[in-house]
Amino acid sequence: MPVGRQDLIKRVATKTNKSVKESTVFVNGTLEAILEALKEGDAVRLVGFGVFSVKDTAASVRVNPQTREKINVPARKRVKFTPGKDLNDAVAAHHGHAAAAKPKAKK
Repeated sequence: MPVGRQDLIKRVATKTNKSVKESTVFVNGTLEAILEALKEGDAVRLVGFGVFSVKDTAASVRVNPQTREKINVPARKRVKFTPGKDLNDAVAAHHGHAAAAKPKAKK
């Protein structure tokens, strides 16, 4: 089940022993700060958790599968999230995939 903003705020309030009102200010402020950094073209690196960044996508021509009509898709900027090692390892371990966290073999 997805965790929405209000659910996240309640979880932060529980973890930090703060009120829901204080946690709302904190969560909203954090999300706004990430948004502002991305708007400025900066990456947001949260060590162990992941990196939010802005990537350029090239213009392309795609085909509508129903009508076979060609559609021009303009170039644009997209938000990309790359999970960090700690986040990947924690999720893999929680779902019983400890092998997913093993180190790569050296050549």
